[in-house]
Amino acid sequence: MARSGRGLHEPGEPRVAKVSPPLTRGGTRGVVGMWGPPVASFFPLVDRHTGIRLGVDLSSVDRCATVVVESERRLTAELSYGFVHALWWLWLEDGRSVTSVPPGVADAVRDITEAARSRECLLNPATAERLRGRVDPALARLGLSTTSRVFRDRTFAFACNNSLLRRHAAGECVRLTDSSVPPAEGLALPTHCFPDGVAYGVVADGRVVCVAYAHRSGVMESQVADLGVETAPEYRGRGYAKTAVSELVLHFIKARGEARYACDPANTASIRTAVAVGFVPYGTSLVLAAAATGDVAGGSLETVEPGA
Repeated sequence: MARSGRGLHEPGEPRVAKVSPPLTRGGTRGVVGMWGPPVASFFPLVDRHTGIRLGVDLSSVDRCATVVVESERRLTAELSYGFVHALWWLWLEDGRSVTSVPPGVADAVRDITEAARSRECLLNPATAERLRGRVDPALARLGLSTTSRVFRDRTFAFACNNSLLRRHAAGECVRLTDSSVPPAEGLALPTHCFPDGVAYGVVADGRVVCVAYAHRSGVMESQVADLGVETAPEYRGRGYAKTAVSELVLHFIKARGEARYACDPANTASIRTAVAVGFVPYGTSLVLAAAATGDVAGGSLETVEPGA
């Protein structure tokens, strides 16, 4: 059976079980200053939020360094996700590469991550299969589900803050705290955000036709929006997603927060939404996902293309 509560702790400093010595792209391990000091991020809150979820302090990772960390967060599903991020490899725009794996797996994957010379390696299906071969045995030994899906938000991850936000005003956009306004056909309301989470919807024809919401991750929820967005099929192409996303980002900016937005690079409509609102590229990621139950998924990997 899947374990519950493993690795969860109060939002704060990340707890790291094991960190491999950094390897720079030049191949020299642990040489301080070879690529300059750690990066001063334009998105310190997104960095901290992402680092807690990965299990590493991103501010301590040098430019162009490759780091592998072990975290118990790779054993359980986060609050609003229906799957376990069993492996999460993030390649940041400044060249830092961080791979978060379950306890006891760092040594098994290090040769794969250290051999990568560009983010394109994260997009290669063969890379996911090789990593799966290293991660699944460890999950099976713990009695957990093995990986069954690969999310390549591949991830284009974007970030936004007060200096970047561009608001949009297509349609009537309101904060959603319950399901009193029904959704349009083909749209599901983020009920996990009601009543205490953050969700904004565009209402047309008496129904919610587009919704943007902040995932409930249990990490810095009042400071960083880990954003999701969806528009009912018949209402797409009207600018509603830009409106809902910009209002949700504004909600967090008013609280001096930041926002993170992830989508697959093949989802050009979602990318256009992110860019129109003011998001800029933050990184590319590869996630090997496992079921949140104890049932062993097995079989071949299913590629999932997330996004609005």
